[in-house]
Amino acid sequence: MADVEKKKYAKLLLEVGVNLQRGQKLIVSAEPYHWDFLCLLAEVAYKMGAAHVEVEADDPRLLQARVNHAAEASLEESVGWLEKKYESLIDDDWARLRIYGPTDLDLISRLDSKRLGVIQRVGSVKAKPVSDACGSGEMAWCVAAMPTPGWAARVFNEVASEAVEAKLWQEMVKILSLTEVDPSAFWREKGRAIQKRSKVLSDLNLERVEFKGPGTDLSVYCFENSKWIGGGIKGSNGLEFIPNLPTEECFTTPNYHRTHGRAQVVRPVEVLGRSVEGAWFEFKEGKVVSYGAEKNKEALDSYFEMCPQACYLGELALVDGASPIFRSGHVFHCILYDENASCHVALGSGYPLAVNGGVQMTTKEKLNKGLNVSLVHTDFMIGGPEVEVTGYDATGNATALIRGGVFVI
Repeated sequence: MADVEKKKYAKLLLEVGVNLQRGQKLIVSAEPYHWDFLCLLAEVAYKMGAAHVEVEADDPRLLQARVNHAAEASLEESVGWLEKKYESLIDDDWARLRIYGPTDLDLISRLDSKRLGVIQRVGSVKAKPVSDACGSGEMAWCVAAMPTPGWAARVFNEVASEAVEAKLWQEMVKILSLTEVDPSAFWREKGRAIQKRSKVLSDLNLERVEFKGPGTDLSVYCFENSKWIGGGIKGSNGLEFIPNLPTEECFTTPNYHRTHGRAQVVRPVEVLGRSVEGAWFEFKEGKVVSYGAEKNKEALDSYFEMCPQACYLGELALVDGASPIFRSGHVFHCILYDENASCHVALGSGYPLAVNGGVQMTTKEKLNKGLNVSLVHTDFMIGGPEVEVTGYDATGNATALIRGGVFVI
């Protein structure tokens, strides 16, 4: 990987992703394989004026050791100082950056699912204050990715090697526009363009959005005067950040009580560490009442056992075929990239920012309103060239949104 491209990427993630401010603290998590890039990130962050950079080596082999060998009674335990750590991240205005890039995509799938599920649920409960702070805009955050031989091998169906890793990196360079003189300026402008489209969607004041295509006939209901978001989020401090890089979506939070119909998932999705392929869901009065998958359905079983609200929607997002990720023709086996290639819905928590007054609501008020609150949030891609997307307002007036895979608004 060219050093100049990596430096541009580091600057992009810090300047536009989390919009790091002078004197602010930054926490970054990634697998140890990416250590050199993490050190580069820290160097760039300190040059920008960061007060402190904390790096978490997120090695799944440590999780593997615990699942395989820890005493059964200890699986439901967590270290006491985690709560204080999460409180500090929120109260002291840390920015949070997560780098996806697994060295072994199948490691989690080889673990005992019941023991793993216990650990994951406890972890989700403990980390919920941080996930809530991110979802409400109280905390600046960004998810990005770096390639590995193993991940690249899955994308291109080749043997893992440095060469195939470099091949994936070059695809990412194009998608991330790192060949631009100033990628940060490019993404700020692109963010503004996505924000304009989001405003158009907000102004339509849609009551529901319908998806019709092979295996899909789904109606997702919106809140009155709900807000569509895209291209960046304005945090509670008034500063904008882009939580996903790359990003192509305009999204909102639907009323979880009212979804109905069937959705066919068109791309593999990682669910609790397992790649679920060929999934489908049937909804009635908002709830998943039936589901299946061609591969790893048991991961969906475990997912729905994680939290009673996991079977309701928390996000509705529109993406069209102009996405460079879709145009690449690749399935990336990475939700960050694949969700930005297709319209999608998410099972689990919603985003309070998209609902009028949502940030100020208590958990009970959110649930009563129809704003889903859950320990989990996973996107499932349901769009494509054969899927027509139409919006309807409260009077029944229809607006074509996507036809032939392309936005028509």
